[in-house]
Amino acid sequence: MGAWQPFTGGGIAAFARASTARTLVVQVLAACTVGAVVVWSVSTAWFPVIERGIHNLPTEAFIRRGTLTWPDARARRLAENPSLEWIVRPTALPIPDSLGQSSDLRVELRRGVLRVQGPLGHVEQPYPTAWDVPLGRIPAIAAWQSWKPYLSLLLGILVAMALLPCWWFLASAYCIPAWLLAHVVGKRPSLGDAWRVSSAALLMGAVVGAAGIAAYAHGIVRIPGLVASQAIHVPVPWIWLLWGILRLETGSQGSRSGRKTRS
Repeated sequence: MGAWQPFTGGGIAAFARASTARTLVVQVLAACTVGAVVVWSVSTAWFPVIERGIHNLPTEAFIRRGTLTWPDARARRLAENPSLEWIVRPTALPIPDSLGQSSDLRVELRRGVLRVQGPLGHVEQPYPTAWDVPLGRIPAIAAWQSWKPYLSLLLGILVAMALLPCWWFLASAYCIPAWLLAHVVGKRPSLGDAWRVSSAALLMGAVVGAAGIAAYAHGIVRIPGLVASQAIHVPVPWIWLLWGILRLETGSQGSRSGRKTRS
């Protein structure tokens, strides 16, 4: 049976006998799947908050010449869930309020800056002076409905395009140690075989990372669980790579050498 899955040692070892083109096809399919999981997770965890916040916008507000213009000076929480909250704090004056952070990520529209605060701290970005952004309810709803599908598609494409070069770089970094280890245990893969096996092992780490993101979006785990899943996904490929090396055919270099031997 050909190489088609990276979930077992035998499945990973099968990529040593596969073509590079087949390995690349499997990587592309895996990257697209992870991209789809990220899009679904963002759509589940964040998009509802964005939509509720848009419906709670005032009739007229805007960002113009680097400044937020709002109908009143009162700070307010437009929408929230355990993952994300959206705050408007339209005055630079230190007016007391009770808007403590209740979500993992807080996005604040302030008078002159956009502030994003999370578990690791916060960042602030001044509004570009060239911006002329209407924040009234009606134009915001229309803009969100128009751009939402394209934002989802762009996010999925960016995730997939970021994963592929990362996997190629890591597979290139892992292939020489994998090739040396294979020879130590009595296997004889080529460097190309080791690269394909390393590439397949990396996909299992992507599965763990994507599962952690999906579990967080669905509320199964909180921030500690999400961080743990992303930390665990780093050593998982090493374990699966070792498993795959141990399952390699002994004494032959991939399928081409194996076919020559049988001939």
